[in-house]
Amino acid sequence: MTELTQIHHGADTGAEVWRADQYAVKWTTGGTTAAYEVTSYLAEAGVRGVPAPIRTPAGALWTTREGRRLSLTPWIDGARASETGLTTDQWRQYGGLLAEVHSQAVPDRLRALLPPLNPINARMPALAGELGQRFATRAPEDDLEAELATTWLAHQGAVDALVERTAQPPAASPRVICHADPHLGNVLVTPEQLYLIDWDDAVLAPIEQDLLFMLGGMGSLGPTTEADQAAFFAGYGSAALDPTRLTYYRSARALEDVALWAEQAITGPDRAESLEILQEVLGPDGLVVQALS
Repeated sequence: MTELTQIHHGADTGAEVWRADQYAVKWTTGGTTAAYEVTSYLAEAGVRGVPAPIRTPAGALWTTREGRRLSLTPWIDGARASETGLTTDQWRQYGGLLAEVHSQAVPDRLRALLPPLNPINARMPALAGELGQRFATRAPEDDLEAELATTWLAHQGAVDALVERTAQPPAASPRVICHADPHLGNVLVTPEQLYLIDWDDAVLAPIEQDLLFMLGGMGSLGPTTEADQAAFFAGYGSAALDPTRLTYYRSARALEDVALWAEQAITGPDRAESLEILQEVLGPDGLVVQALS
């Protein structure tokens, strides 16, 4: 009998992950079905750092169980880069991996499946409005929510600015396969190579959607020194970043972090930790300041 070991990583409360011998088992409501098609395509195209889902006997990339998608991928026995950091050479490797993803031709079937906008980003302005209204008009239910409300209202102007900056997605431009969340928490380090996992929010977008994570404001989830950043781009290669698109995608990510961590500080799990993360995101070195500068 195969033993299942539950794995606790990431902020996605809609997903559960287990290890079953040499396989990772994921049961989720998050993201879109495009994630399975994208990772299968990239692996078949020879991108070695992307684990592909294992097909069912009927050839499907996932099945549905109790309203959630159930999938298997090979178990990668590696450490999270967010916990170990990356060496200069590994930063260069990671730049090369993301460049390889972005350089792949996009077949018509993936163009039809991949959303042009991260579905999470699409719902953030409304959530931010609901949270602002709650904190401004309702008495907090406990001390933690009182601190949360004080934190939010002190930065209401910044939140409003993020909502304004993300009101209109950037005009059509060259679009590539983007992971949309390629921070170091989604990078596994093994002695042989790096792996980019958790493709639930994959989109068809400009490169700025992914490269914003390498330009500051992500704390330990991105490059923390100029040398790290230089090594990444040495591996990635030349990247002509459009300031307007970069502003949009950085602001969208910042608004996502603010709204979702605030929501989780209300609903749980890990309410106190969620509040601490929110305060870091809003802090002087956090992504909000980076996005609005």
